[in-house]
Order: sequence, then structure tokens, then C-alpha cells
Amino acid sequence: MDPATLTLASFLKIVTHLESRDLSDVYDSRVQQVQVLYHGYTVDFRHQLWRIQEESVCARLSKTGSAAEQRDCSRMASRLFVETCHALQQRGRAAHLDTRTMYCKAAATYKPLRDPYAGMTPAQREARKALEAAQKRAERACNRYVLDALSSNSLEVLRLRQRYCRESERLSSRLKGP
Repeated sequence: MDPATLTLASFLKIVTHLESRDLSDVYDSRVQQVQVLYHGYTVDFRHQLWRIQEESVCARLSKTGSAAEQRDCSRMASRLFVETCHALQQRGRAAHLDTRTMYCKAAATYKPLRDPYAGMTPAQREARKALEAAQKRAERACNRYVLDALSSNSLEVLRLRQRYCRESERLSSRLKGP
């Protein structure tokens, strides 16, 4: 057989093997939404081109869930990725290579959300929250006076803009730590 006929025969064999599967599913060219029930948690994420979109992990909770629910979901997602990677590795080299690669990459790179107040005493936690609230107030005031300064030549508005913007920067740097 000539090379063109062999190539065509190989292509037809692949297409008939896939039967009803869409070629876009094979290449994962469309965004796929996945929801998995894992140890009582619904872990949701999207993937495309055999890559899990990290910003989509537990995205359904970003609007409706509490911070604690988001952290729990992201921790479970991380465990799901690791466990799925290990399970697919155990099945052998040829089994689900693209899927295995996708989950193993996510297992290696996905970082679950963490509690920003972990390891703090209640007093430290309250002090941190008060500092965050003060920084947000200063940032809002800064933004307000930046807008006011655009339509005003008042020295008082410029002075207030400078004051609140400096305060916002100072508090931001305190929040970031040394």
C-alpha cells in the first residue's frame, strides 16, 4: 500500500473507533464543565485542552459560599486531583494518558485556598481584621478624592487625596508584612 492509502486507512480506523465521540472531545478543544461529588463535597471546575482552569475550581462558591466553604472545597479539589492522578498512574502507561496528564499537572500546581488568620490568637485575628477594615476605608477615601480631584482645582481636595492615598499605601504595606 502506498503512504497516502495507509494514512487514510489509519484515519478511518481512528474515526470508526471513536464511533459517536466528537473529535472535539478527543482533543478537548471545547471548555468542559465538571462537577464531582468527592467525600461529600461537590467539587466543580472547567478544563480545556487537557488543562484544568485553576480560577474555575470551586467557582460556584465564589458568589454563594462563605470563605470557609470555599477553602474546604479547594482543599477537597486538591485532594481529588492528587488521588485521581495516582489512580490513573496505577492503571498503566497507555490508559487515559491525556486525562492522567491533566490531573497530575493539577495535582502538582493547584494551591488550595488557605485561612489568612490561621495560627493567630483571637486578639491577633481581631487586630488584623481592624487593620484590614481601616485599609479599605482609606482606599475608598483615596479613590473618592482621586475622582474629586479630576473635576476640582481645590487645594483642600488635593491635600485630602494625598493624605488618604498615603494612608492606604501605608496600611497596605503593614498588611503585607516585612
